[in-house]
Amino acid sequence: AVKNNIDVFYFACLIPAHILFTEDGQLDKRVFLTTWKEIPANNEVQHTISNVIGTADSIAQKMTLNNVFTIAKRNVEGQDMLYQSLKLTNNIWVLLELKLQPGNPEATLSLKSRTVEVATCIFQAYEAII
Repeated sequence: AVKNNIDVFYFACLIPAHILFTEDGQLDKRVFLTTWKEIPANNEVQHTISNVIGTADSIAQKMTLNNVFTIAKRNVEGQDMLYQSLKLTNNIWVLLELKLQPGNPEATLSLKSRTVEVATCIFQAYEAII
């Protein structure tokens, strides 16, 4: 909607979900870990992303350009794990774990949020960005 001195104009169009990610979505490592543990397990949703191209570092850089911030990166049993956070314009925080296997075009994205209904939009945004 656009409001001016004449009227309010409403538009119906599809927008990419990642434009709703804010610049202040980076969490401190300790806050991320505490929040991840506080969010109930039934608020965790997983999604498989296909056709993943690039390394963990290049993907992290691409995500940062779209206001998805990498809090930590670890290598666990040959898999690169990116722990990421984002914040939506309506102040909903989303915590993510992206599991990448070098040479494998599929990745597993785990999402935790107090508002798990945003998962589908976040998954679509990841697929569009990656």
